[in-house]
Amino acid sequence: MTIMQQMNLFNTSSEVAGFKLDYLEVWNWGTFDKKVYHMNLHGNNSLLTGANASGKSTLIDALLTLMVPLKRQRFYNQSSGVEKKGNRTEESYFFGNYGNQQQEGAASTTTLRLRDKGARSVLLASFCNVDKRVVTLFQVRYYTGEELKVLFGVARESLTIERDFSEFDLHGDWRKRLTKKYNTNETKRTIEFFDGPVAYGEKMITLFGMRSDKALTLFNQIVGVKVLDDLDSFIRTNMLEELPAEEKYQELKDNFQNLMEAKTNIDKVKEQIAQLEPINALTEELKEIDIRIVEMEQEKSVAAYWFAARTVDLCDKELVCCKSDLRKLEDRLKELKVQKGELEQEQMRLTVAIEKDEVGQQIHEIEKEINQRVRIRDNRKAKAEEYDKLAKLVKMEQSPDVEVFEINRATAKREKDALQVTIDRQLMEEKRQAQNRQDEISSNIEERMATIRYLQQHKNNISGRVAEIRDEILEAVGATTEEIPFIGELICVKDDERDWEYSIERILHNFALRLVVPEKYYKQVNEYVNGHNLRGRIVYQRYQGAETIREFG
Repeated sequence: MTIMQQMNLFNTSSEVAGFKLDYLEVWNWGTFDKKVYHMNLHGNNSLLTGANASGKSTLIDALLTLMVPLKRQRFYNQSSGVEKKGNRTEESYFFGNYGNQQQEGAASTTTLRLRDKGARSVLLASFCNVDKRVVTLFQVRYYTGEELKVLFGVARESLTIERDFSEFDLHGDWRKRLTKKYNTNETKRTIEFFDGPVAYGEKMITLFGMRSDKALTLFNQIVGVKVLDDLDSFIRTNMLEELPAEEKYQELKDNFQNLMEAKTNIDKVKEQIAQLEPINALTEELKEIDIRIVEMEQEKSVAAYWFAARTVDLCDKELVCCKSDLRKLEDRLKELKVQKGELEQEQMRLTVAIEKDEVGQQIHEIEKEINQRVRIRDNRKAKAEEYDKLAKLVKMEQSPDVEVFEINRATAKREKDALQVTIDRQLMEEKRQAQNRQDEISSNIEERMATIRYLQQHKNNISGRVAEIRDEILEAVGATTEEIPFIGELICVKDDERDWEYSIERILHNFALRLVVPEKYYKQVNEYVNGHNLRGRIVYQRYQGAETIREFG
């Protein structure tokens, strides 16, 4: 934006601010017939003069028609000073009415017209500001049947009737030509057409920067002003917007009431949720306990199969070890049998050699035997090395003799058996602990379920062994809870003091667990308490003058 544009934007001088009328054109409007009449104002203040009936009001009404599109807001022929209303209309301007004629001998008159329904009428006004921005308003009127049609339009360029509206047709081809000619930019249209006055007026208000359509009504009023009696009344009636203050206040009041009701409902729901949270927490705890019970039942049923499978695995491993030892013994037996056979053969060979004295053959046989024993030695050496590796892992003596080897094997078997016993004991201990936990959980569940059932059957929050003792006393002496109440059942916190309820319960807890025994039951209660093992502690006090809770106060 240039410096000159900034100066124009904030300049409020009436000489340069806003849009000014550049020129006005009319064709077939009132007595301006057949040709285009053009008025050049160039944005200057202008004085329209002329003789009576020369068409001054007609031109003013043409501009008024372009600026005030709604008929109900527009009044023609006000600038002439004629007080009679309705003598000029759009139809009279379209036909070019210029007088009345009375035929000789006729009672009525005939309106004299310059045009018929086949004519066309065009109004056009172009405005511009100091930034060279142009706004052109135009209206085209024509008859279809018995109805006067009006086509409204706005353009951001200068138009003229002779150049742009001379080839008018009823099929709308002229509109297509104008659209093709000026609307070359698809995103921003230069010329726009409207079938109704409302959209046309809104577009005009937007382009001129008006605040509301009140400016159009004010323009219509100012055109007809001759004498201004009361300026304050005129400004109040025609220039100020009426604000519905009472409706706004009532709407604000209703919204405030709705908000307060919503807040009250929210507080109420929060309090309900707060009161239900302990019950919900207890329910969730019971659900978790039920789930844990199911899990432990499953673990219990699976444990039997697990121990059986574990026993089978251990037996299979022991069987494998026994088979391995058996194979080793069988291999050793085979080796001894082979050695025995070899020694027997050697004995026979030596016997034969001695008998035959074949020294060379004996040396060959000795060499063969040496090679065979070397292979046996290497095989035993490899097995000994493998044994040493295993012995090192279990921290036993390496490279043992036969006696130490047998001792190591016996020691390994004992340690294996001891380890198996330890594993079995650990498994049994874990099983016992799991069973104890299950029994403890079951006991806790039964205790809490009993508490819940007791609370459901009674109207107070006193539970546990002290409540059970009171029930046993009532059953023994034949009394009711109203006749032998807890002191806590006689205490009630006021509704407006509920915030102190928890503190009161803590302070008066032991006092509230005392029983109040009437005179007629005191002896029986005393005998029952002293004569039975209550498995708990109960405190009771005698009172006189009332038989039930309802008689207190």
